[in-house]
Order: sequence, then structure tokens, then C-alpha cells
Amino acid sequence: MNDALTGNTLNIKSGAVVSRREGTALAGCLAVSVAVCVAQIIGNRVLIFAVLAGFLAFAAWACMRDMAFHTLLYFLPWSPLLRLYRGSISFFTIGVLAICLICLLKKRLSMSLYQIITASSVLLITLVAKTLNGHHISNEYIYFIAVLLLFPCVVRGCGRRLSFDALTLFFSCGIIVAALSARQVIGFQNISQYIRVDSYLKITRLSGYYSDPNFYSAQITACLAGVLLILCREKERMRRLLWAVVTVLLIYCGLLSASKSFVLVTACLFFAWIPVLMEKRNRGSGRVRLLVGVLCAAVVVLSSSAFKQLWAIIDTRFAYASNLSELTTGRTELWLSYLREFRSNWLLTLLGEGYTSVTLNGKASHNTIIQAVYQFGIVGLPFVAAWLWRTVRDAFGFYGSAKPDLRIAAMLCIGVAMPWMGIDLLFFDEFFILPVYAAVGLAYSLDIPSADVAEK
Repeated sequence: MNDALTGNTLNIKSGAVVSRREGTALAGCLAVSVAVCVAQIIGNRVLIFAVLAGFLAFAAWACMRDMAFHTLLYFLPWSPLLRLYRGSISFFTIGVLAICLICLLKKRLSMSLYQIITASSVLLITLVAKTLNGHHISNEYIYFIAVLLLFPCVVRGCGRRLSFDALTLFFSCGIIVAALSARQVIGFQNISQYIRVDSYLKITRLSGYYSDPNFYSAQITACLAGVLLILCREKERMRRLLWAVVTVLLIYCGLLSASKSFVLVTACLFFAWIPVLMEKRNRGSGRVRLLVGVLCAAVVVLSSSAFKQLWAIIDTRFAYASNLSELTTGRTELWLSYLREFRSNWLLTLLGEGYTSVTLNGKASHNTIIQAVYQFGIVGLPFVAAWLWRTVRDAFGFYGSAKPDLRIAAMLCIGVAMPWMGIDLLFFDEFFILPVYAAVGLAYSLDIPSADVAEK
């Protein structure tokens, strides 16, 4: 049996969340992130470059030990900070490409046919679109095509190979440490350029090291969906307590963004989670105690002074939304303007802009589906969708006749994909990473059915 699966089985009995090997990797992630903060505070470019080179070396080390995806999830919230200077390429992007190449070499240059067909098709269609629209080939375009071709090598079969508990812990730690550290170091001039604080009226919005609170909160809801799934399946009391604490911290970090979409998605997530928690075969006293405990903890925590100010900010934001346009912060008008453009511009609708960093009238669509049509057209979009579907399926793995629970699938989709309806994600690494995370979560729900472990 694979070491990761063996370690996961043993750790359920021992009470540990991760294996010793994973614990070492997590400590390494924390050490690298601290080094990045210190280097950015000092502002010496030689030191920053040395630390970022260390990050790439650590990512390569993790990849060789089958922990590449752990590392990507941890450092995803740190990606805007992993730069030599503001406006330069993120070393996280370089790290993703390096991990893809290492995994390709580990597989002896073996690739699935669908990787080649979908990447080649998208390449051809987008090149035609770029030529017709007069757009040049950019570095981000080359990166996108390269990752389309190579990223499946990183994630194939990881649903059966990797521990979802460990992945979620890495992801949670990355989010929480990034969010809380950004609040502490904002007073240092050199690093403050990477920290955005929106302050107006009585509203203050924080988003870790991300420049957009909605992108930041989209990571949190994805991770929160994974934590809630683990809470459904977890039986050991101390581990449940740990994940409950992680849940509270994630919600706190999410509320720092004062994002309306975070509140709405989180509410939908909890409504989807309760039926999963209380499914017929799991209606034991332990489930009832867990639900009651969660509700009581929610009342106590959310009414605490630490949360009261955040709730006041959220309440103010919703109070100013008197219609649908204000509730969506003008997104409905943007969506309609893009739809009108699709109706009047048949060439754009057919082929798109060819994955080019341009927007309609200088305004983003704030909807990933609309953005996908705008970039790839109705000709290219099916190939991108086919690539995403097949990559997620390969990450999920093969389970014979076993079928995933649609309620769990819906819960994961709410946490991962629902925020995409309000942001443009195609030019960000989340587009590749988060769907695979959901696939591993779905595989986890089949690997560790709750009825198989005795109530403790």
C-alpha cells in the first residue's frame, strides 16, 4: 500500500492529523513563509531572491516526495508575496511550472492522449483568435498552454494517493498564517506594498497578501468545504476539536475581507453541510452532539468581541444594497454588457480573444463562465471544459462501481465553484488547483465512509 495511505490509516488510530513526513513538510512550509516575510520586510533584493530560490528548491524537494500538491495548496495564499519586486512574476507560478516538469520526468515523459489533444486544440484556436484580433503572444499565454499540457502529470491519481486530511491542513495553515501575518506586518513599509486595505465609510476590508478580497475569500470557502467534509467523517474527538478550531479561524479570516460573496457562499455551504452531517446512516448521538456543539460554538464565537466588529462591517455592506445591482456591486450590469457584446459580435462569440489579458471597455466580466466565453469563444470553450473534466476525473481516481454522494459533491462545488460566478479566475492558478482539491475531497468521501469507523 502507498505510504501516504498507510500513514493516513495509522494516524486515525494515533490521533495525529498528518504523518511524520507530512509534518516535516508542513514545518518546512512554515519556515519558508516566515523567511519570505522577513526578506520582504528587509527589502534587500539579493536576500529576497535567495529566499525565493529556497522556495523553489523546497517545492522540488516536496515534489520528489509526492507532496507537490500539499506545497501548492499551502503557498497558494502566499503567491502574491513570492515576488522579487512588485509587478514581477510570482515565483509561485515558476514553482507550478517546475513541479509540472519534474512530474513529467518522473513519469518518463508519459502523457495521456487527452492532454495533448485538448492543449493542442486550445493552442490552435487561441492562436487563430489572436491573429484575427491582432493580439501578441504573452508570457502568461505560454504559461497557460504549458500548464494545460503538463498539470495532469502532477495530479493524476492523487485522490487515491494523498491524504485529504493532510492536504486540507496544509491549505488551512497557508490561509490562516498568511491572513494573520499580513495584519501584523502591515506597518512595515517594504512589505506593505503587497497588502491591500480598503477603507471607506465604516468599512475596512483586508485580504491577506491578495489585492482582491473576493479572490482571497474564494480560497477560504474552498478550504472550508474541505474542513466541513472532514468534520462529517471524523470520529476521534481531539481531531474533531482541531478541525472545529480551524473552521472558526477560517471564518474569521474570511470575515476580515468584508466580502458579501463570502457570507453568501458560507451560508449556502452550511445549509448544504447539515444534510450531509445528518444523513440517515449517520444519525447517531455523536452526530447530534456534533451539530449541537457546532451551533453552540457558533453562537458563542460569533457573538464575541473579536467577531462583533466584523459583523458590523458586513451588516453595513449589506445595508447599502437596496437592489440586485448594489447587492452584486454592479456585476449584473457588467454581465449584461458582455452578453450584449456576444449577441452583436459573432466573431468574438465564436473564437473569443484568444486568452489575452484584455477586457470589454476596460472592465472585467466578474464571472468565470462569461470570461471563458470571452477568451475562448464557443469553439474553444468545450476543449477547456473537457480538459478540466478529464483532469478532475483523473485526480479523483478509479473506484469501480462506487458512486460519489451527490450531496457531498454539491457541498464541495458550492465551496469551490460558487465564488467563481463573481470573479474572473482564468488567469489565476486557482483555476487549476482548486477543482483538483475538490476531486480529492470527493475521493476521500468514498475512501473513508463514516459507517466504517466506530463512534468514539
